[in-house]
Order: sequence, then C-alpha cells, then structure tokens
Amino acid sequence: MPWATSVPRKPIKFAYINDARREHAYSRTAELPQSHSINTIKTIPKGSQMVERRPEFAPLTCQGESTPAQQHIRVAPMRYGEIPRSADSMHRAFLSNPITAYNRVVDTAPFLDVRWKIRQNMTLLDAVIQGRVLSVNQGDALLIYGAPGSNQTSKIYNFFFDILQRFNTDELNARKSEFRVKIQKMVQTAFGEKAKDMYYIHILGTAPEAQGRGYASALVNAVTAMADVEGRDTWLITADATPFYERLGFAVVQEDSLGAENPNWSSKPVSICIMLRTRRHSELST
Repeated sequence: MPWATSVPRKPIKFAYINDARREHAYSRTAELPQSHSINTIKTIPKGSQMVERRPEFAPLTCQGESTPAQQHIRVAPMRYGEIPRSADSMHRAFLSNPITAYNRVVDTAPFLDVRWKIRQNMTLLDAVIQGRVLSVNQGDALLIYGAPGSNQTSKIYNFFFDILQRFNTDELNARKSEFRVKIQKMVQTAFGEKAKDMYYIHILGTAPEAQGRGYASALVNAVTAMADVEGRDTWLITADATPFYERLGFAVVQEDSLGAENPNWSSKPVSICIMLRTRRHSELST
C-alpha cells in the first residue's frame, strides 16, 4: 500500500513560511540519518545576517525499524527539473488511495489520466514556486507541506485549475464538495482558529517501486523538525496510512467517512481522519 495522503487543495491553503520574523530554508545537502532530523537550517532573523545552525532532534518512535539503506536519506527542496518525475511518482502512488478511488470512478470525462497528470504537475509547480515541497532521490518520494504565512497560489496554477474544473461531472463535483465540507468541519472542530498557526502535510507520496526504503518517514521528519523549531504543531488528513503516521508521533483527533449517505456509492464508506503531532521541544525553538 503506497504511503499517499492528501488534503484538499482548495480552500484550505497555506504556503511556505515567509514573514517578518524569519525564513527557514533547507540546505540542498541536508541528510536524515535513520529517524533523526539533522537538516541544516538557515535562519534569517529580520535585520541581521544569515546564521547557519545544525539542530539535532530526538529520534522518533520508528527508529528501531530503520535498515542500513535508510540510514542516509537525502531530503532536499524540489527543483523545477524534478517536477515531471515527481508528478509521475505522485500519480502512481495515489492510484490505490481510497479518496482517489472515490473520485476517479465518477470522473468520466475524456483523457482522465492526462488531466490528472496535468493537475499533479501544476500542483508541484505551484509548490516549487512557493518553496514548500521536499523530495528524495530527485522525485522518488515527495512531500508538499503548508506553514503559517502567505496563502496565495500561483496564477499559473489557478489558470489550469479553472480549466480542469470544467471537465468535472456533477457527481464528481458533489463528491469533492462532500469532502471539502467534512474536512472544514473536522478542522474547525479539532483546531478552530489555531489551524492557521500550524504546519500541515498536504501531499505525501512515494513511487511504488521506491516504497519500504524510509523515504516517506524522512520527509515527514523533515517537516516536523521545522515545526518543532517554530514551536508549532503539525496536522494532516489521511484515509489509509494511520499506523504509519502513528509511528511518527501523530494521533487521530477527528474521524469521519465519505460515501455513507451517497446512493451512488455502493462500496463501504471511505474512512478519513485528521491526525495531529504536537510540537516537541527544540533547542532552536523561539
């Protein structure tokens, strides 16, 4: 089962943190040995010169599961040239995702795979522009994340998103609306206004042939390390990877399902849940 999870692209949107207090950028040469996160973080306080610091974080609960192949995983900000390969990894990782299956079965307009791949390429392009996507091995695995700050998507993403929306069937629109409404209610119940001050994991996916190497764990660790430095919690939505995230310190805080009241859905309801990882102490916390 691929580690693929996603939260709705609209209207819940965040971007890479970029405020008056400081900016964080991961070094392209950062490495994550086992389940430790020791990325070089470049901190730029307002009105001062860049200071490079190397934080060390306590190992998470999955450390005993690492293999020699997982001990040196390079996590880096995604580059533009990695987008096509990363989009292909994301596409194949999400084919068996329950939420994807719930939507794809009623997406009967022509060129289904082409449209989905365009959407995934545009999603990654927007994330690269915003500076909020990490990758492993040039796109074998990827993670798009959100952080407090600007919530503006790029114009090119909005342009393609509006075009692709025109291919949606009425039933697909209804299912996407069902998902958005339930997620918004769950987020409001779980966090209220605090959600805007948290990090969140938007999309996490690993190419099927690259699974089992610790890539997804390394990517999640990288984001939660940033959240710890900021003194912030991290949340996400998943339909099929609860045990995986529990090993990384997340806990379920809200649950619901899709399709339970939909007469056009004959399979069992698709379970969805919100998971939360509370911030951990970091010597670099502000």
